[in-house]
Amino acid sequence: MPVVTAWRLFDRIIDALAALAALLLIAVMVATTVKVFYRYGLRQSLIGVDQISGTLLLYIAFLGAAWVLRREGHVTIDLLLSHVGRRTRLLLMVGSSLIGAAVCLVVAVFGTVEVVNSIQRGIRIPAEIEIPRAVNLIVIPIGFLLLGLQFLRRALNGLKRGEMLLPPPASPV
Repeated sequence: MPVVTAWRLFDRIIDALAALAALLLIAVMVATTVKVFYRYGLRQSLIGVDQISGTLLLYIAFLGAAWVLRREGHVTIDLLLSHVGRRTRLLLMVGSSLIGAAVCLVVAVFGTVEVVNSIQRGIRIPAEIEIPRAVNLIVIPIGFLLLGLQFLRRALNGLKRGEMLLPPPASPV
């Protein structure tokens, strides 16, 4: 499979996961609204809405992280980047992308080990709704793997083109 085709498939995967994250966000909003209506309108409570919403928020963050990075939507230190030359800026961005990729891939490996460990040991979360711990954990290595690959792609693109996909530095006032 050519590299370009693999990256297109990767883009489709992170686009689909970002769309899923958006749907999960809508589900959290609806569930919270329903819970508030039940509590104050019907004087009843709904068990597990907060627990499920917390899990979904975790999924939203990890499923959308690679998509946000691809769009260069993560926080950068613009104040620093606007005061360095193009070559230094490139080196900082490629270096930080490689460090980000390494950290993400290490966390993905250790996260996978922990998910497997949780499944093998049958660990459950003692709460309103007792669910397997792996349900909460599994999105972490998936998200970090995708984010690590996107960081790697970002570094490779920067080296290949000689510049990062960033807005031009701000002109001094």
